[in-house]
Amino acid sequence: MKKTLLLNWVYYRPVGHIVEALKLTKGYSLANPDLEIHLLLNSEAPQELAEACPWITKTYPISTKPWWRGGSRAKTIRAIPKQWDYIITDDRTTRLADWDDWHLVKTHKILNRVLHAKIQKGYTEQAGTPLVLPCVGNPKLDLEIPPDAITFAERYHHDGPAICVMLGGSAGGIQSPSVAMWEKICLALVASIPNLKIYFTGVTKQEHGRTATLDFSLDDITKLAQRLPNAEIAYNIGLWNQLALIKKCDVLVSPHTGFAFLPPLVGTPWLELANCRWPAYVFNDIPFYSVLPECGSYPALGDRNKGCGKRLHDGNKALCMTDESLEKKNSGDRAWRATTT
Repeated sequence: MKKTLLLNWVYYRPVGHIVEALKLTKGYSLANPDLEIHLLLNSEAPQELAEACPWITKTYPISTKPWWRGGSRAKTIRAIPKQWDYIITDDRTTRLADWDDWHLVKTHKILNRVLHAKIQKGYTEQAGTPLVLPCVGNPKLDLEIPPDAITFAERYHHDGPAICVMLGGSAGGIQSPSVAMWEKICLALVASIPNLKIYFTGVTKQEHGRTATLDFSLDDITKLAQRLPNAEIAYNIGLWNQLALIKKCDVLVSPHTGFAFLPPLVGTPWLELANCRWPAYVFNDIPFYSVLPECGSYPALGDRNKGCGKRLHDGNKALCMTDESLEKKNSGDRAWRATTT
């Protein structure tokens, strides 16, 4: 009988954290071919992505508010087998603060109490602590897109270069270019790349607690697309349909957002308009380019006391995403020309 591993990756809901989990499960699978791997994910994250990973036996969606609904008696907790050979948890969960991440803190307290490992229980990586199991670092992933999504994407056809643009992510406009600046960026790309097709994609409203493309309305996007010579809107078409469309494109252009970690998993490069909060850190042997900020705050990470970290904490736009800062990039940065190579 195969040994079992439960990877506990109940963390924040943005898509990028799901990509982290998929990468890790693949790494454990490659390093331990006789291991049966199961996965815990935040129920408000797109856990259906794990269905495209045949090395994952089963995925369990976990509400991060189980203590509201009966604690360890919550339905999502009861559905998980309690005995495993190995249990490995994201080590970042040991650094969550009650005042900021109380929902995750309480969830992990319950999970740690009710889940038991026959052989070993531990974390992904902690200084001075040996790994529970060997793991191949940064394995390449190729997500298999469902056939119906591939069929859906056939409606988007263009004989020539095509890019997909996501105006922003769940962080909203304070970490994304303005609509006016997006128009200038897109016009610069159109001027540089003959016969360019631009698809705009995103999600205008949250469903089942998932993240959405905040602060950009369909009216904004419609007006933007109308001001460009060859643009089309592909909003609210469903996750797999989005990925099938992006797979057909030559590049995705977006600010830093968890969703942008997905295109490299289907073979599409990412051109990132990096903002001050987070660096890009998930790679998949696919070309990428990051237009880095010059405000002195990159990456701000969790800093709330100075620079753009403080600005974002106070609800103000990051300096690197202001029109003035991006105008300089638009006029001179080689990243805009990188899409033609």
